[in-house]
Amino acid sequence: MLKTKTTEVIIAYDISNSKTRTRLFNQLKDVGMISVQKSVMWGRLLPADIALAKRILKHELNKGTDKAFILVSKLSENANFYGLPMDFAEYDQHAIF
Repeated sequence: MLKTKTTEVIIAYDISNSKTRTRLFNQLKDVGMISVQKSVMWGRLLPADIALAKRILKHELNKGTDKAFILVSKLSENANFYGLPMDFAEYDQHAIF
């Protein structure tokens, strides 16, 4: 059986327009991302989903006012959490791989 490799990514964005910000949030959620904080999302994505997230960002961002980045990260393994921690097990139960 062929196992497809996923990559942990963090996407953070600063978008001035509320409608655009909400639309972007929903589209990234559809790709498989979960909200970590306001305007910060995390997910385990396939290479095609990472490419899709990049296309979504390019399409939705206003180059004059907005900014975003995608960071490859092992958040589930390397982060030190303070306060309410992320529940990665809950994410794994709902993810499609």
